[in-house]
Amino acid sequence: MRAGFGTITLVMAFAILCASQDLLSKWHVVPAAGLNVSWKQTKDGLVISFTKSGKERRLLLLETTTADIAKAKSISLHYRLKLVKGEQPKFAILAYGSAGEVWFKISQPPQATKGEVEWGLPLAGLRPTAYSIAPTEPDMKKVRRLQLGLALDGMCEGVWEIKHIALSTELLRPSIPLVIPISPQLRLSLAHDPLAKAKTEIVKDGQDEKWCWKTEFVIPGGRHMYILPSIPMPDVDLTGYKGLQLSYRATLPSGIKALLIILVEQDGSHYYTDWLATPSEEWRTLTIPFSEFRLGGWSKDENNQLDLDQIGSLIVGMHGTTKAPEGKGSIWVAAIAFVP
Repeated sequence: MRAGFGTITLVMAFAILCASQDLLSKWHVVPAAGLNVSWKQTKDGLVISFTKSGKERRLLLLETTTADIAKAKSISLHYRLKLVKGEQPKFAILAYGSAGEVWFKISQPPQATKGEVEWGLPLAGLRPTAYSIAPTEPDMKKVRRLQLGLALDGMCEGVWEIKHIALSTELLRPSIPLVIPISPQLRLSLAHDPLAKAKTEIVKDGQDEKWCWKTEFVIPGGRHMYILPSIPMPDVDLTGYKGLQLSYRATLPSGIKALLIILVEQDGSHYYTDWLATPSEEWRTLTIPFSEFRLGGWSKDENNQLDLDQIGSLIVGMHGTTKAPEGKGSIWVAAIAFVP
């Protein structure tokens, strides 16, 4: 039995490997100016080595023209990315229509587990390029070429090992959180009442030595105050994600019941919650469904709904009135993620 089981396992493994190789054969590397690229086929998949010396963005793309594009809703991808130098790249998807239309989107990959990533990239949310004649999202039945690859910014060098890539007729849902890194390179902004004093910065937590977003403030009592520190959000694909997750700790002045958390669209529309993130001197992880965010009465939006593809920044601050002569507070954010 054991020998037979082993034989079946080897046969199944060989069949899976052959299937992955066959799917990879439907994709080819697209030559690109400004990139030094070489590739080879191995028993484990496709291995692509790349270097780039310029600062401008370049795309390292694979392309398929298979008839399966017409029914595709997602791209299933299993890969390992080894960077020798440079920043973590994003992913680009481009679709080319039969009449010359071009659509695209940029997606932030999930964090690797043991160096590998298994990811389903939805094809929803593609938008026309600036030079395209297309007015709306593509009809996949009219797409003739589909490209997927790395969006490389700045000087970089690395190896991209692709074990599996395939079009799927299913809308693949994310299975792990999409983490938004906190680092000193982020450009913070801060707005507050003229009578308040506040400071926001990226610092290291003294206990765990990890980067945190810290805001400290002092407000006068007896009148409504606001502190609005803001952190930019990367251009990420949030298809299939259900909410925002924060790890934080906060002390607030008496009378202020919870943090003010706002998702800001790129057009300036504010969607907020100000009752869920209550103060805590210990680290707390809170998940807020997107359905809990409502349009601020001070804000306007053309469709009165939170558009996940338009989120440009995140505010974690406070508003309200303290009856004390003076109120002091601090807000620490250790982790930000979007969760499925």
